[in-house]
Amino acid sequence: MVVSNPADRTKILNAIKEWSNSATRTEAEKDLQKNIIADLSDEVDIDKKYLSKLAVMYHKQTYAQFQTEVEEIEELYESVTGQSQSTQVP
Repeated sequence: MVVSNPADRTKILNAIKEWSNSATRTEAEKDLQKNIIADLSDEVDIDKKYLSKLAVMYHKQTYAQFQTEVEEIEELYESVTGQSQSTQVP
């Protein structure tokens, strides 16, 4: 496949450059987010995985959905195992 039209080549190259610049900014933001969570984890002594989940939940405003899913998983677990939260053996 060859792009022979100079205008199309320029358009494609410009779009690829714009995409690459966007990807660079995205990578930098992800690094910042990772560092924020790592620093906070060290400061407050809470596992990074919980802080990350909390941050995503806050950002996406999915707390209500999370609560519903937890309830559904608990109900499913109890129906499959016959054990409730209060009767589990460690």
